Amino acid sequence: MTKRYIPYATLILALCTVLVSLGVNFQIAGSLFGKIKITELEPFGGFTYKHILDLELWRLVVSQFIHVMQFHMIYNVLSLFALGYLLERKLSSSVFLVIWFISGAIGTFASTFTVPEPWNLGTGGSQAILGLAAAGLLMYLKRQIEGKLALGVLILTIGPAFALDLIFSEYHLPKVGHVVSFSLGVILLYGFQQRGKNATN
Repeated sequence: MTKRYIPYATLILALCTVLVSLGVNFQIAGSLFGKIKITELEPFGGFTYKHILDLELWRLVVSQFIHVMQFHMIYNVLSLFALGYLLERKLSSSVFLVIWFISGAIGTFASTFTVPEPWNLGTGGSQAILGLAAAGLLMYLKRQIEGKLALGVLILTIGPAFALDLIFSEYHLPKVGHVVSFSLGVILLYGFQQRGKNATN
């Protein structure tokens, strides 16, 4: 009997996102789904380049768990579950986590330069999701993952993010943070796969 694979990294990230995001929302608004402002997330992990220059590096991780809108958080968690189900076993938990963290942290950092103060706080899990989805898309194109389920997950995790950018952004272009994180997902996966090939030669 084949042992069922449990995507532990995915489960931990999803649980942390739900608990931290809802907990912070409750602390600010007094309810799990109460309305909050992005500026209120600064004490809880939202960051600008100034925080990073002050070496408050914990914000690079925590910022990816907190969200202004909790319904957006739920969408991100569902996307993370779906991507983790597809990718974590193929990539390994450690590679999955590295792509999540680096694409998410740098993409979120890049997004802070595109919004005027004081609303330029880096928050949310969308950048990390797009980094993982980009890695998944590259794997799909290389036929390392296959099937209608895989294609559906990739469409539903990539399509809405860029579609909303084109509709609602000021210049109807993809957000810089989304482009950066998506590109990093491809680059990181390529780097890991090349390293794996070299190790076996």
